[in-house]
Amino acid sequence: MNAQGWLFDLYARGRQMVLWFVLADGGRLRLTDPFAPAVYLSGAEADVAACAALLERHGDAEADGWTERRDFWSGSMQPVFAVRPLELDTWRFRLPEYAHEFPLLEWYNADLLPEQLYCYERELFPLMRCEVDYEGTELRRLTSRDDRWAIEYELPPLRTAELSGEGRLQGKRSVLRSLTMECDGRAVTWDEPATILEAFQAALDDADPDVLMTAQGDAFLIPLLLSMARRMRFDLRLGRESAAEERPIRTEGRTYFSYGRVLYQAPEHQLLGRWHLDRANSFAIAHNGLDGLAETVRLSRIPPQRAARRSIGTGITSIQLDMAYREGYLIPWKKTQPEAWKSARQLLTSDRGGLVYAPDPGFHENVVELDYMSMYPSIMAWRNVSPETVNCDCCSNRTVPEIGYTICERRAGLVSRSLAPIIEKRQGFKKLRKAAKENGDKETYDRYHARQDALKWMLVCCFGYLGYRNARFGRIEAHEAVSAYSREGLLVAREVAEAHGWSVLHANVDSVWLKKPGFRDEEIPSLCDAINEASGLTISLEGIYKWVVFLPSRQVQDRPVPTRYFGAFRHGELKYRGIECRRGDLPMFVKKAQLELLHRLAEAEDEKDYIAMCEELNDQIDEWEQQLWRREIPQEDLVMQQSLSQDPEEYRGNGLQALAARQSMAAGLNLHAGESLRYLITSAGDPDRSRRVRLEPLWDFDTTYDPAAYVKLLRRAMNTLLWPTGHQRDEHAIRPPGAPPPAPPRRKRPGHRQLDLLEGFAAL
Repeated sequence: MNAQGWLFDLYARGRQMVLWFVLADGGRLRLTDPFAPAVYLSGAEADVAACAALLERHGDAEADGWTERRDFWSGSMQPVFAVRPLELDTWRFRLPEYAHEFPLLEWYNADLLPEQLYCYERELFPLMRCEVDYEGTELRRLTSRDDRWAIEYELPPLRTAELSGEGRLQGKRSVLRSLTMECDGRAVTWDEPATILEAFQAALDDADPDVLMTAQGDAFLIPLLLSMARRMRFDLRLGRESAAEERPIRTEGRTYFSYGRVLYQAPEHQLLGRWHLDRANSFAIAHNGLDGLAETVRLSRIPPQRAARRSIGTGITSIQLDMAYREGYLIPWKKTQPEAWKSARQLLTSDRGGLVYAPDPGFHENVVELDYMSMYPSIMAWRNVSPETVNCDCCSNRTVPEIGYTICERRAGLVSRSLAPIIEKRQGFKKLRKAAKENGDKETYDRYHARQDALKWMLVCCFGYLGYRNARFGRIEAHEAVSAYSREGLLVAREVAEAHGWSVLHANVDSVWLKKPGFRDEEIPSLCDAINEASGLTISLEGIYKWVVFLPSRQVQDRPVPTRYFGAFRHGELKYRGIECRRGDLPMFVKKAQLELLHRLAEAEDEKDYIAMCEELNDQIDEWEQQLWRREIPQEDLVMQQSLSQDPEEYRGNGLQALAARQSMAAGLNLHAGESLRYLITSAGDPDRSRRVRLEPLWDFDTTYDPAAYVKLLRRAMNTLLWPTGHQRDEHAIRPPGAPPPAPPRRKRPGHRQLDLLEGFAAL
């Protein structure tokens, strides 16, 4: 039989892949396809033979014999022994046992996800348009009618259901009070615990959605449903497999450290034949929605549920793995490439980041900002910077500026080749987005914006992964080479700009802010062309500011902070970094208030207008403070949300976050480092520490907030905007309206010891 449609989902079972299709005629199709990828071993022949025999004896893999594959670092062919796992879905969990048993063996292609290997080998990708030839439930031939690098493509029509619920997840005391499912514009709520599961299962089978969308589904709702089903001995089928085959893909939650932050990945609950997407546990969904996720899975060949829950670096890594696999490179299980030895002088020269010129804090008018487009990925792509091309054995050109590293001239780097088409595709999306904006087509604009933004995040993280010691294709020397090229690019931009009569007000890694008295707009394109020609990169106009304010450090008023500024472009659009409305740990009320005033101030044409408008806006600030004192602001808008930097039991101080963490323990909430706490400041100065904050799940009718604490936060945000006027509000002497000023502190009479000291100093 033959059918047209889209590849919707795939997962491994035994030695075959299960594939689900959304058909063009509206049907859904499940097929299976045999698949037995090879894993390679390298080492002493005796060890290899013993390991292969043990694998066969335990029934985990069958021996396939000696062959040759290409080494990534040298590019030469290397003898390896191939074995083929018998259970694809469980092989990766057995691998560490054999690695421990034979520590001298090297393993290749061993821990790659079978679904990704299937797509690599067959050159398929999720959500591709395809033609399916099948007999019964077996796939005969799958023909792609799509191109994953296409700019324009059609996605399958998916049925989506929104699932939400209320209850408590606390081991044996777990209870589901209500469950709501919304599908096709209809919402149904069940609130009888005894019949919730049966009614929900019937509704789910009847609607048969392709996507179950949740908020906190991984950490709360799905575990609660499964716990309740076990307790009631109910066969709950969330996916599309039969009850006998229903084995959702689950993982354990984990805390990890990334870019200076402690993060928590909730346990995953992936379904079979149906997607479960959790907004709260998915960077891709939260930032770019289904359109951004679709672009990610098409390029990376990662199944959608997995791609939604993985870091942005997983996507770019999969693109590189795909290229390496199809070109016959051996992909190591655990990378053993060490960092090259360096002297102290070499470390001082090479181990540096991007270049920054600190700005002068203050109000600046008529400022031009130029940005290098995708600077780091462009350097990696066009300069051929890749782990295997830096300091190669065949070239000695010492081409990397300042640090003198060699870049191979004979071999095109894997990382370089993988990035170039992503950069070009993103530029294509940006052109389509611009055209949609000019035509006033918001729906099309949003679609292309989500797709290009998904690619932007891939390109943002590729530089970090290049220097990550555990990355498959990471090497610190390649990371250092990119940084050296970026510093050179910024220096070139400064030299060319100054040669054209501009002065550099500020520069930060890939952006430069310029001033020139009486400049004409026609000068900017020629300046960009001159910088591009000199640097070999692409710089373009980010915008022309009517005014921009560079803010100082809060601790040292004359010390600039490169990433703390706000400004208004000529067309009225704002740009702001490092101020309160960009922070995730402040109440929504404070952030909205600052952003509202900032939008009003965007109408100011110069510094004089700005100062005058700030004086007019003081009445609005007063009104917000009065609303706080009268407790008219909804408590939901005053919630403090902060991420735990450690497990709750490890907190020792009495800060608000520590107090909230201890409350979570007392309430039986099983929180981990990296998870978020949401609480209300109820009485910041109360001698009873337990009354200073209140966790959101513990609110009751008597819960109310401390106005003085929130007035202080509001004033801090307002003072950021008032700083250029020189008239800021006191963040410390806060008292209710009409309250008398505090009495001056009493001066104590000096005691005998103090008098003796004073007399001694007087004698000196």
